[in-house]
Amino acid sequence: MATLAIGDIHGERGALIGLLKVVREEVGRGDFVVFLGDYIDRGSDSRGCIDAILEFRSASAATVVCLRGNHEDWLLATHHDFTRHSWLLGMDGLDTVRSYSPTAARILNQARREAGLRLYTECIRLPYDVFFSAMPSSHLAFFSELRLSYMTDDCLCSHAGVDPRLTLTEQTARSFTFGDASFPEKYRGSTPIVYGHWNDAVLDDQGWPTPNIGTYTIGVDTIAHGVLTAVRLPDRQVFQSPGWRA
Repeated sequence: MATLAIGDIHGERGALIGLLKVVREEVGRGDFVVFLGDYIDRGSDSRGCIDAILEFRSASAATVVCLRGNHEDWLLATHHDFTRHSWLLGMDGLDTVRSYSPTAARILNQARREAGLRLYTECIRLPYDVFFSAMPSSHLAFFSELRLSYMTDDCLCSHAGVDPRLTLTEQTARSFTFGDASFPEKYRGSTPIVYGHWNDAVLDDQGWPTPNIGTYTIGVDTIAHGVLTAVRLPDRQVFQSPGWRA
Protein backbone atom coordinates (compact mmCIF):
# COMPACT_ATOMS: atom_id res chain seq x y z
CA MET A 1 0.00 0.00 0.00
CA ALA A 2 1.36 3.41 -0.97
CA THR A 3 0.27 7.02 -1.42
CA LEU A 4 1.13 8.88 -4.63
CA ALA A 5 0.41 12.62 -4.65
CA ILE A 6 0.29 14.67 -7.86
CA GLY A 7 1.03 18.40 -7.85
CA ASP A 8 -0.66 21.42 -9.45
CA ILE A 9 -1.63 20.98 -13.13
CA HIS A 10 -3.00 24.39 -14.19
CA GLY A 11 -4.48 23.41 -17.52
CA GLU A 12 -1.32 21.74 -18.84
CA ARG A 13 -2.89 18.63 -20.33
CA GLY A 14 0.29 17.52 -22.12
CA ALA A 15 2.23 17.39 -18.87
CA LEU A 16 -0.64 15.56 -17.16
CA ILE A 17 -0.91 12.91 -19.88
CA GLY A 18 2.86 12.43 -19.78
CA LEU A 19 2.87 11.87 -16.02
CA LEU A 20 -0.19 9.61 -16.01
CA LYS A 21 1.51 7.29 -18.48
CA VAL A 22 4.14 6.68 -15.81
CA VAL A 23 1.78 6.63 -12.84
CA ARG A 24 -0.52 4.01 -14.35
CA GLU A 25 2.30 1.49 -14.16
CA GLU A 26 3.18 2.32 -10.57
CA VAL A 27 -0.12 2.05 -8.67
CA GLY A 28 -2.70 -0.65 -8.14
CA ARG A 29 -5.35 -1.95 -5.79
CA GLY A 30 -4.76 -0.79 -2.22
CA ASP A 31 -2.79 2.29 -3.27
CA PHE A 32 -3.98 5.89 -3.09
CA VAL A 33 -3.50 8.49 -5.82
CA VAL A 34 -4.17 12.00 -4.54
CA PHE A 35 -4.44 14.96 -6.90
CA LEU A 36 -3.53 18.06 -4.86
CA GLY A 37 -5.72 20.60 -6.66
CA ASP A 38 -5.30 23.57 -9.01
CA TYR A 39 -6.29 21.64 -12.12
CA ILE A 40 -7.48 24.75 -13.95
CA ASP A 41 -6.47 28.25 -15.16
CA ARG A 42 -3.31 29.58 -16.81
CA GLY A 43 -2.77 26.66 -19.19
CA SER A 44 -4.70 26.19 -22.42
CA ASP A 45 -6.70 23.02 -21.71
CA SER A 46 -8.33 22.97 -18.28
CA ARG A 47 -11.28 21.05 -19.71
CA GLY A 48 -8.98 18.40 -21.15
CA CYS A 49 -7.25 18.04 -17.78
CA ILE A 50 -10.53 17.32 -16.01
CA ASP A 51 -11.45 14.80 -18.71
CA ALA A 52 -8.09 13.06 -18.24
CA ILE A 53 -8.45 12.92 -14.45
CA LEU A 54 -11.98 11.53 -14.69
CA GLU A 55 -10.82 8.88 -17.17
CA PHE A 56 -7.89 7.93 -14.95
CA ARG A 57 -10.10 7.75 -11.87
CA SER A 58 -12.57 5.51 -13.68
CA ALA A 59 -9.92 3.13 -15.02
CA SER A 60 -7.48 2.90 -12.10
CA ALA A 61 -7.57 0.07 -9.57
CA ALA A 62 -6.14 2.50 -7.01
CA THR A 63 -8.29 4.75 -4.85
CA VAL A 64 -8.19 8.15 -6.58
CA VAL A 65 -8.84 11.23 -4.44
CA CYS A 66 -9.10 14.78 -5.79
CA LEU A 67 -8.52 17.80 -3.55
CA ARG A 68 -9.66 21.40 -3.86
CA GLY A 69 -7.09 24.04 -4.69
CA ASN A 70 -7.53 27.78 -4.29
CA HIS A 71 -8.34 28.12 -7.99
CA GLU A 72 -11.22 25.64 -7.72
CA ASP A 73 -12.29 27.29 -4.47
CA TRP A 74 -12.78 30.65 -6.19
CA LEU A 75 -14.41 29.06 -9.24
CA LEU A 76 -16.98 27.48 -6.91
CA ALA A 77 -17.53 30.82 -5.15
CA THR A 78 -18.36 32.36 -8.53
CA HIS A 79 -20.67 29.46 -9.37
CA HIS A 80 -22.66 30.16 -6.21
CA ASP A 81 -22.70 33.95 -6.65
CA PHE A 82 -22.36 35.67 -10.04
CA THR A 83 -21.32 38.92 -8.33
CA ARG A 84 -18.06 37.36 -7.09
CA HIS A 85 -15.30 37.99 -9.62
CA SER A 86 -12.06 37.13 -7.81
CA TRP A 87 -11.68 33.94 -9.85
CA LEU A 88 -12.13 35.68 -13.19
CA LEU A 89 -10.03 38.72 -12.35
CA GLY A 90 -7.32 37.20 -10.17
CA MET A 91 -6.88 33.59 -11.29
CA ASP A 92 -6.66 33.77 -15.10
CA GLY A 93 -10.14 32.30 -15.16
CA LEU A 94 -10.75 33.27 -18.79
CA ASP A 95 -8.24 30.61 -19.83
CA THR A 96 -10.50 28.01 -18.26
CA VAL A 97 -13.67 29.53 -19.71
CA ARG A 98 -12.09 29.50 -23.17
CA SER A 99 -11.22 25.81 -22.89
CA TYR A 100 -14.92 25.03 -22.39
CA SER A 101 -16.37 27.61 -24.76
CA PRO A 102 -14.61 30.33 -26.79
CA THR A 103 -18.00 31.97 -27.19
CA ALA A 104 -18.51 32.14 -23.41
CA ALA A 105 -15.02 33.61 -23.06
CA ARG A 106 -15.82 36.38 -25.56
CA ILE A 107 -19.13 37.18 -23.86
CA LEU A 108 -17.61 37.31 -20.38
CA ASN A 109 -14.61 39.32 -21.49
CA GLN A 110 -16.87 41.87 -23.18
CA ALA A 111 -19.08 42.11 -20.08
CA ARG A 112 -16.00 42.56 -17.93
CA ARG A 113 -14.71 45.41 -20.10
CA GLU A 114 -18.09 47.12 -20.11
CA ALA A 115 -18.38 46.94 -16.32
CA GLY A 116 -14.86 48.30 -15.82
CA LEU A 117 -14.08 49.60 -12.35
CA ARG A 118 -17.65 48.98 -11.21
CA LEU A 119 -16.66 45.33 -10.77
CA TYR A 120 -14.61 46.51 -7.79
CA THR A 121 -16.93 49.17 -6.41
CA GLU A 122 -20.42 47.80 -7.00
CA CYS A 123 -22.27 44.49 -6.77
CA ILE A 124 -22.28 43.72 -10.49
CA ARG A 125 -23.45 40.41 -11.97
CA LEU A 126 -21.65 38.99 -14.96
CA PRO A 127 -23.21 36.37 -17.29
CA TYR A 128 -21.30 33.40 -15.89
CA ASP A 129 -24.23 31.19 -16.88
CA VAL A 130 -22.84 31.08 -20.44
CA PHE A 131 -19.76 29.36 -19.01
CA PHE A 132 -21.37 27.02 -16.50
CA SER A 133 -24.00 25.91 -19.01
CA ALA A 134 -21.15 24.89 -21.33
CA MET A 135 -19.55 22.78 -18.63
CA PRO A 136 -20.51 19.08 -18.62
CA SER A 137 -22.48 18.06 -15.54
CA SER A 138 -19.78 15.52 -14.70
CA HIS A 139 -17.23 18.35 -14.49
CA LEU A 140 -19.41 20.50 -12.25
CA ALA A 141 -19.95 17.48 -10.00
CA PHE A 142 -16.18 16.93 -9.95
CA PHE A 143 -15.53 20.49 -8.76
CA SER A 144 -18.35 20.39 -6.21
CA GLU A 145 -17.15 17.13 -4.65
CA LEU A 146 -13.47 18.04 -4.19
CA ARG A 147 -12.09 17.30 -0.73
CA LEU A 148 -10.16 19.79 1.37
CA SER A 149 -7.56 17.26 2.55
CA TYR A 150 -6.91 13.54 2.71
CA MET A 151 -5.08 11.47 5.30
CA THR A 152 -3.52 8.10 4.57
CA ASP A 153 -1.23 5.92 6.66
CA ASP A 154 1.69 7.66 4.94
CA CYS A 155 0.87 11.36 5.11
CA LEU A 156 -1.65 14.18 5.08
CA CYS A 157 -2.27 15.60 1.62
CA SER A 158 -3.64 19.10 1.12
CA HIS A 159 -3.31 21.70 -1.59
CA ALA A 160 -1.53 24.41 0.39
CA GLY A 161 -0.34 22.49 3.44
CA VAL A 162 -1.53 23.55 6.88
CA ASP A 163 -1.41 26.43 9.32
CA PRO A 164 1.46 25.47 11.67
CA ARG A 165 -0.19 27.38 14.52
CA LEU A 166 -3.10 24.92 14.56
CA THR A 167 -3.33 21.21 15.19
CA LEU A 168 -4.34 19.04 12.26
CA THR A 169 -7.87 18.72 13.64
CA GLU A 170 -8.16 22.53 13.96
CA GLN A 171 -7.30 23.37 10.34
CA THR A 172 -9.72 25.53 8.36
CA ALA A 173 -10.81 25.29 4.75
CA ARG A 174 -8.73 28.37 3.99
CA SER A 175 -5.55 26.93 5.52
CA PHE A 176 -5.91 23.83 3.33
CA THR A 177 -6.66 25.73 0.10
CA PHE A 178 -4.75 29.03 0.45
CA GLY A 179 -2.19 28.16 3.11
CA ASP A 180 -0.36 30.18 5.70
CA ALA A 181 2.80 32.23 5.13
CA SER A 182 4.66 30.35 7.87
CA PHE A 183 4.25 27.03 6.07
CA PRO A 184 6.23 24.90 5.42
CA GLU A 185 9.14 26.36 7.38
CA LYS A 186 7.43 26.37 10.79
CA TYR A 187 5.53 23.09 10.55
CA ARG A 188 6.88 20.64 13.13
CA GLY A 189 4.15 18.02 13.35
CA SER A 190 4.90 14.32 13.32
CA THR A 191 2.58 13.68 10.34
CA PRO A 192 4.30 14.23 6.98
CA ILE A 193 2.52 16.83 4.82
CA VAL A 194 2.50 16.58 1.01
CA TYR A 195 1.39 19.82 -0.67
CA GLY A 196 1.37 21.89 -3.85
CA HIS A 197 0.36 25.55 -4.29
CA TRP A 198 3.55 27.33 -3.28
CA ASN A 199 5.62 27.06 -6.49
CA ASP A 200 8.66 26.34 -4.33
CA ALA A 201 10.44 23.79 -6.51
CA VAL A 202 14.16 23.30 -6.02
CA LEU A 203 16.10 23.64 -9.28
CA ASP A 204 19.04 21.32 -9.87
CA ASP A 205 22.30 22.31 -11.54
CA GLN A 206 20.69 22.00 -14.97
CA GLY A 207 17.65 24.06 -13.96
CA TRP A 208 15.34 21.05 -13.75
CA PRO A 209 12.61 21.41 -11.07
CA THR A 210 12.62 18.93 -8.20
CA PRO A 211 10.34 18.63 -5.15
CA ASN A 212 10.97 20.78 -2.09
CA ILE A 213 11.69 18.04 0.44
CA GLY A 214 11.93 19.02 4.09
CA THR A 215 12.09 17.00 7.27
CA TYR A 216 8.33 17.08 7.74
CA THR A 217 7.02 18.30 4.36
CA ILE A 218 7.21 17.57 0.63
CA GLY A 219 6.21 20.21 -1.92
CA VAL A 220 5.48 19.03 -5.46
CA ASP A 221 4.33 22.22 -7.24
CA THR A 222 6.67 22.36 -10.25
CA ILE A 223 4.28 23.10 -13.13
CA ALA A 224 5.47 26.71 -13.50
CA HIS A 225 8.65 25.14 -14.88
CA GLY A 226 6.74 23.05 -17.43
CA VAL A 227 7.04 19.80 -15.47
CA LEU A 228 4.35 17.98 -13.50
CA THR A 229 5.58 16.14 -10.42
CA ALA A 230 4.29 13.31 -8.24
CA VAL A 231 5.82 11.75 -5.15
CA ARG A 232 5.12 8.32 -3.69
CA LEU A 233 5.22 7.57 0.01
CA PRO A 234 6.54 5.90 2.05
CA ASP A 235 9.55 5.38 -0.27
CA ARG A 236 9.58 9.04 -1.50
CA GLN A 237 10.06 7.98 -5.10
CA VAL A 238 9.59 10.96 -7.45
CA PHE A 239 7.83 10.69 -10.82
CA GLN A 240 7.71 13.50 -13.39
CA SER A 241 6.36 14.30 -16.81
CA PRO A 242 8.82 14.82 -19.63
CA GLY A 243 9.81 18.46 -20.02
CA TRP A 244 6.84 20.14 -21.69
CA ARG A 245 5.45 23.60 -22.22
CA ALA A 246 2.37 24.92 -24.03
